[in-house]
Amino acid sequence: MRKFFYARISTKDQILDRQIVEAKNLGIEEEYIFLEVASGKDFKRPEYQLLKRMLREGDILYIKSLDRLGRNKQMILDEWNGLVKVKKVDIVILDMPLLDTTKYKDMNGLENLISDIILQLLSYMAEDERIRIKERQKEGIKIAREKGIQFGRRKIDPGENFEEVYKEWKLGNITAVKAMNLLGLKSNTFYRRVNEYELKK
Repeated sequence: MRKFFYARISTKDQILDRQIVEAKNLGIEEEYIFLEVASGKDFKRPEYQLLKRMLREGDILYIKSLDRLGRNKQMILDEWNGLVKVKKVDIVILDMPLLDTTKYKDMNGLENLISDIILQLLSYMAEDERIRIKERQKEGIKIAREKGIQFGRRKIDPGENFEEVYKEWKLGNITAVKAMNLLGLKSNTFYRRVNEYELKK
């Protein structure tokens, strides 16, 4: 029986240090600690795939939290079943003590049922929380826009003399390049402001 640890963060701005400390506190050898900076959108992650190839029946895989396995309920369930039921590996989710398959070994076959019920519940809760967070973000953006708060890049003011320069350009008295120079605008911004001005006419 060997002990493995898998740690994942989504971006380089996040820190793996705490997860590494936990792995070492568990007495896991460095060669069995797998670290990854990768999205949780799928399982096409080099370190995770290497870890899976190394896992054998009876090994224990420690993970800090359930969402390190994946982003949504079905993804988590499928991966869990593949590890526990197919590979026959034990999993311990450190911040969810109920999700520890090593605890149910002597319960006459009930371990899979108990583990499945707990996993279904917790993965549902994790997914539901993500959905709620997205909904709150959308509501916040909507309210901010209603208050006049602008998102994205600040719109460049074409200047007070835009209309005058525009008319000279349209009459053919000056070139577009000359108009841009007079207004201090780049070509893409100039043509955007022209388009907006013409739509308002």
